[in-house]
Amino acid sequence: MEPETPLKITPTSPPLSSDRPTKNLSSSERKFGLRWLVVVLVFGVAGIFVFLVLPELVRERTSDMRSSRDNEREAFVEQTKDSEELAPYANLEREKAREEATVELASFVELQEILEEEMNIDAWGTNEYERIKELASVADRYFVENEYPRAMEAYRTATSELEKLIDDGRAQYTKSISNGQVALDRRDEDAATIAYQRALMIIPDDPIATNGLARATLLPRISTLFREFDRSLLRSDLKRARTKLDELHDLDPATKGLAETFANLVELESEARYNRFVSEGFEALQNKRFDEATSSFDQALELKPGDPVAIDGLNQTKQNRLLMKLDRLRSTAELAKTEGRWADAAAAYDRALLLDRSVRYARDGREDLRALIAMIKTMDRYLDDPHILSLDEEYAKAKKTHTAATDQTGRGPTFDAKKSEFRTLMDRAGKPLPLVLVSDSITEVSIYHIGRLGTFERHELNLRPGRYTLLGSSDGCRDVRMTIVVEPAMLPVSVSCQERI
Repeated sequence: MEPETPLKITPTSPPLSSDRPTKNLSSSERKFGLRWLVVVLVFGVAGIFVFLVLPELVRERTSDMRSSRDNEREAFVEQTKDSEELAPYANLEREKAREEATVELASFVELQEILEEEMNIDAWGTNEYERIKELASVADRYFVENEYPRAMEAYRTATSELEKLIDDGRAQYTKSISNGQVALDRRDEDAATIAYQRALMIIPDDPIATNGLARATLLPRISTLFREFDRSLLRSDLKRARTKLDELHDLDPATKGLAETFANLVELESEARYNRFVSEGFEALQNKRFDEATSSFDQALELKPGDPVAIDGLNQTKQNRLLMKLDRLRSTAELAKTEGRWADAAAAYDRALLLDRSVRYARDGREDLRALIAMIKTMDRYLDDPHILSLDEEYAKAKKTHTAATDQTGRGPTFDAKKSEFRTLMDRAGKPLPLVLVSDSITEVSIYHIGRLGTFERHELNLRPGRYTLLGSSDGCRDVRMTIVVEPAMLPVSVSCQERI
């Protein structure tokens, strides 16, 4: 069996490892390094093969590395195949090892892209990154030399180290972001700025770090606004305190403690409004502005449902409103009685009793007024028809009414005038007046409610002023019935029966 012919490969390094463009090399430098590597490899491989593939290699390397990375790996794999076929089993094992190495290479390239394009490795981990790239270069040499298992292990080691470097960078980024947030919460502008700048050095243009850095520049103004807010609270100037918090919210709504501060201010504002409503309520109550008092206490209860102070204020308002209405009705009744408007006075007492059946003055006043009205009606009846006092029964009633009226004091001028008029009437009614009756000595004369006088030509008697009914009767003649009014200076009254039957 003939010895195995060495593999002939194209003079190109594995993509995205030692031959991958980095941020440290310009395009011309990458091309120069590639050509130098090709020259070196040319002396170690067949010259004819180099001349056949070199033009194609140059064309591929000058294209966009990122968009053609997968194609380059395929081209690299195809170009590293043996020019002569191996034994089927050996060829299968080699292809498997080559594919495994290629997979590890692809993993390394993906991590390398993340590190260079997303994490700005040149700013924070150059030395470590160079060490890892050296590991990858070793893997590249194994791959070129067709030592695929060793290349796979070397790529795996380089990939593992690259993962650790990326994890370390992300850990540093996370720590910087955390430190920045802590510094923001402490309102430490310098510490926050340093932390977020460190995060941006690891991951340029990171929105979280960029926002944090911008917020750090606001910290001096935020600290000033918080101090002004605190001073406003000390002066109980809640309006100015609200203005300062609104400015803080507009400046940086994410400021630590701002939400809690707003909540505390809302409680203070609510307490201040409650105190104002209660104070205004009691002031209005004191000044008998009951509608205003009720409104103020209702608003206080909206802020503090079930508050005993506001409830007590409402009860006092209701009670005082009732007392004021009752006082007004009492005054109305008293004025009506003074002016002799007895019906109006009684109506006022009735309205008071509708408001509160337990009001004593209304009950007593209504009862007293009922007796007074009855007394007044009695006096008015006798004043309207004083002649009825000629009757003993009526005179006795009138005299009793006069005694009761005399006992009434403080009833007002209208009642006093009526009482005086009634007293005059009673004085006149109690003094008998002379009455002279003349007749024909035949007619039997009698006075209704007084008695029989008999027959006479002239009869004199004294009677109380008033109306009397005279009766005359005689045999063979029609009876005579006549009503007279006894009054001072009366002329004689003739009573005789003259109409024959």
